[in-house]
Amino acid sequence: MKQITSILLSLLVGMAAMADIPDGYYTNAVGKSDEALMTALEGIIYTHTQLGYNDLWDCYPTTDMGSDGYYIDMYSTCKYNHSSYHVGTASYVGQGLNREHSFPKSWFGGEVYPMYTDLMMIIPTDGYVNQRRSNNPYGVCNGADAITYVNEELGVSMLGKLGKSTYNGYTAKVFEPDDEYKGDFARIYFYMVTCYKSQVEYWPGCDQLDYQDNQYKAFSDWSMQMLMEWHRADPVSQKELIRNEGVYEKQGNRNPFVDHPELAEHIWGTKQHESWTDGGDIPEPIVKKVPVMLSVDTTAVESNAFRADWTSGGDVSSYTLKVNRKLESGATLLMSENFSKVDVTSDGSSDIGQSLDKYTDNPGWTGFKVYPAAGQSLKLGTSSAIGYLSSPELQLSSTVTVVFNAKNWIASSGASDNSSMIVSCGETSKTVDLSDDIEEYTVVLDGCTAQKVKLTTNAVKKRAYIYSVDIYDGDLTAKAPRRQVVEEGDSTWRMVSGITDTCYTVYALAGGVYEYLVKAIYTDGTESVWSNIQQVTLVGGGDEPLIGDVNGDGEVNIGDVTAIIDYLLGTAGENFNVEAADVNRDGEVNIGDVTAIIDMLLSL
Repeated sequence: MKQITSILLSLLVGMAAMADIPDGYYTNAVGKSDEALMTALEGIIYTHTQLGYNDLWDCYPTTDMGSDGYYIDMYSTCKYNHSSYHVGTASYVGQGLNREHSFPKSWFGGEVYPMYTDLMMIIPTDGYVNQRRSNNPYGVCNGADAITYVNEELGVSMLGKLGKSTYNGYTAKVFEPDDEYKGDFARIYFYMVTCYKSQVEYWPGCDQLDYQDNQYKAFSDWSMQMLMEWHRADPVSQKELIRNEGVYEKQGNRNPFVDHPELAEHIWGTKQHESWTDGGDIPEPIVKKVPVMLSVDTTAVESNAFRADWTSGGDVSSYTLKVNRKLESGATLLMSENFSKVDVTSDGSSDIGQSLDKYTDNPGWTGFKVYPAAGQSLKLGTSSAIGYLSSPELQLSSTVTVVFNAKNWIASSGASDNSSMIVSCGETSKTVDLSDDIEEYTVVLDGCTAQKVKLTTNAVKKRAYIYSVDIYDGDLTAKAPRRQVVEEGDSTWRMVSGITDTCYTVYALAGGVYEYLVKAIYTDGTESVWSNIQQVTLVGGGDEPLIGDVNGDGEVNIGDVTAIIDYLLGTAGENFNVEAADVNRDGEVNIGDVTAIIDMLLSL
């Protein structure tokens, strides 16, 4: 038995080695296991050329032609090729050729693209056998009622049989393929639930699938066990390798389970929880920590400067520091929520709305139709229900500012929900249209009548992701608009990126109370969430800028007028001083400051 197993494994490795896999094709899957591995494979193979249904006929001479000039029909012994008759409805074996969805289209909702024309699972086969198979699951039916079909006049017959399932765990009607092709169909099924992993949850499904109980593994228990048995007993054949190359040529993606049969073991079989290596060494995992901002070192605080210190983020290429002076409006940050406890690689399927303390930085959040999502975020809503988040109880006055990062839900097919977010506090609410990209939104609610803030998707089938929520008591925009996160700053706020140490000194700040926080950019290009917030008070004074001396030449002249105009046109010089440019002290730089400088010059 061991000798036979060894021979089979050698065949698997040898056949896979013959596949012309492009260099680096599976690199993003190396080092991953279980669902993370499956998600990586989905990212590799999902994007492919969407063929037309009639285009399939012209693909089969490349993907399914045998050495004898006829298609290899996995359902019958019939001889068909590109010139064979395409039958609509057949009454006997051998009457004509069909395109067979080996993974029935009703299981994913019918004529839904790109599944409906996915060449990887649509095979050329006899029309009569195709109709007999119908939408029945693949299975085993060794009972007395199992039947097959033969056309003695033409000398052709059905490959496989129909009957009541005799496989442990299932008793309904099934279609059992010929032993020679059972592994082929198992690997096609592995491909389908991997390529469309993000969509399986929403498919109508069938008895062969059970996403509710088995999540990303997708298959029902009996089916999973049976397909793995078929996969092991019927190794990858030369026919499959040729077909895989043909599909890649026509459609632009590959079946990972044909190229690397061992991948199935890492997801459904004996190597679960083991990282896949692709035959090489597993790279050392990147250490990722959320940096913690340390309390201010009072010995490093000057009248116009301070040093920020934080803990290491692990394998970090740089840090980004954000510093904001609290506005004169008196708006106070009451809560900063980054959902840093969410640690998943894809959307969850269980509503966590009543157990959010496990996933949030601040206790007391509640919600409905809330799911953990990748990127330390939460997904609100489903295709059949509105979702919402309700904050912990806070000490809110009648005016509240809510700043949140969010985006639309985007399907794997690229379809956008075009959703909106309703932000409310008691009876007061505002609706914000969301972008397909992560963006920051600022909402000021006047007339707040509650002590909680609620964020709600606006309608059924309008899903959205939320990445962070900051809640302020008061109007954050009363004196000046909230600035976007960009690579610039002035004497009242800074955004400093590219820091390679765990400390940084910020100079030339005006007096006031500042809030500051940091995030890490890891060596793989991903980012951490923002750290906790610390505060520092600067008394100001010292070398205050000369109001109007925008270009820093020590005097106010026409050159400063030109400098402001260049700033407004987006071409400011390196020495541009925003603090000095706010001549009329209205909290922003605009054409009014040009007029103010001209007035100053005329009065000299």
